[in-house]
Amino acid sequence: MADGSLRTGTKFAYGIGATAESGIAMAFNSFNFLFYTTVLGLSGTLAGLAVTIALFFDALSDPLVGGISDRWRSPLGRRHPFLYAAPIPMGLFFFAIYMPPEGLEGMGLFAWFTTFTILLRTAQTLYQVPHLALGAEIATGYRERSVLMSWNTACSIVGTFGVYYFAWTWFGTLEEGTASRSGYAVMAAAVGAFSVVAVFASAYFTRDQIPHLSEAPADVRGFGLRSLFGEITECLRVENFRFLVYGIFFLSATLGLHETLTSHINLFFFELSPDQIRFMVIGAPPGLAIASTFTPWLHSRFGKRNGLIAGILGMTGAVSIPIVLRLLDLFPANHSPALFPILCTLKGVSYCMSAIMLISVASTLADVTDEHELATGRRQEGIFFAARTFFGKLTSGLGHLLAGIGIDLIGFPTLSKPGTIAPDVIFDFGVLAGPLTVLPAVISIVFYLRYDIDKERHEAIRLALAERKDRAS
Repeated sequence: MADGSLRTGTKFAYGIGATAESGIAMAFNSFNFLFYTTVLGLSGTLAGLAVTIALFFDALSDPLVGGISDRWRSPLGRRHPFLYAAPIPMGLFFFAIYMPPEGLEGMGLFAWFTTFTILLRTAQTLYQVPHLALGAEIATGYRERSVLMSWNTACSIVGTFGVYYFAWTWFGTLEEGTASRSGYAVMAAAVGAFSVVAVFASAYFTRDQIPHLSEAPADVRGFGLRSLFGEITECLRVENFRFLVYGIFFLSATLGLHETLTSHINLFFFELSPDQIRFMVIGAPPGLAIASTFTPWLHSRFGKRNGLIAGILGMTGAVSIPIVLRLLDLFPANHSPALFPILCTLKGVSYCMSAIMLISVASTLADVTDEHELATGRRQEGIFFAARTFFGKLTSGLGHLLAGIGIDLIGFPTLSKPGTIAPDVIFDFGVLAGPLTVLPAVISIVFYLRYDIDKERHEAIRLALAERKDRAS
């Protein structure tokens, strides 16, 4: 579609699918480590390893799905067949993770967790990669892409907010709280059902865009593992893409560590109750509104690269400052009246800056696909977005594994309850969850500083592409 031509309904329909993806991601990241270590007694190392293995397979499936989607020829186009295929498996596999057979333990429990996490992540890939590629196709202009990704990120945070609030409200009604095994099954069933409906709705209500999308060439070459890695290698020849990938490599390590440890931070480090934790996202709506409204202007005024770096600095500061100050005895004590409002405020800042960061990453990558098309004559949004997630998930998986190993190394006990952990273990946990967790994200900024597609250069690229298209027609 031409720049600025997308209807509000189309933007919303595109974004609503992200509520499902973010909702499942929030529930999985909040509860899988907690469920398997504190309820089922699996070691932190095995729990982290299960997620790492799954993310390794997931990373391989991303470029594979991206390459297949780029080549797919059907009446539904290149992207929508995958959007229709993904939701039911996604919901079922998520539910299965929280329904291991009674009595299963040790390596058997590890195998169950690993298998269904692999299946879940594969189903998510069937949706996520074509969905991101679809966004780069339906919005073509520099600002319009930022606006569309703002809608997508806004819906994503709404999904995160809704599932987070629902899940912690649910556990707050249970006598055993997060120690209730059956409580996790109910949560998983509800979140899984929601994800099925949301992804189907997104696919259905964006179907009117299919006639306007690029088709795969009839003579396109076949696709296999050799061509898969060949195309990833070709993507990496684009200098700006390399800098984005290097940055994502380090940034994803921080995200993996933080995702794994967040529930432990809230329950064990700050000793918040489920009723308090559910309100930790109270700052999400204003943070989201600020980010969604402000980011397109920020990109136009200061550039997408600077918006990305600002998002990283704000996000890492908001999540690490309270932990570091607590380690220095400069933060309010647990159960003090000031603690919860301060944490909620910082969480809101974190949501806002994370949204700016995510919008910026997606929008810069879409611009790189234009640069690649100008150089090669091929549009390959799928393989570019898939390659990004390929490298991101590899290091995110490493982050999950390091979190699990770290939990075991500091002697954090399994089957534990808040308020029962030794102070020296809590201190060591704070070092792991605070400064060590955000360090890779800070390193990522070094690479993002090298990215150099600004508004003027992108407009020149789009003009050259339009002139080429006019000559061809």
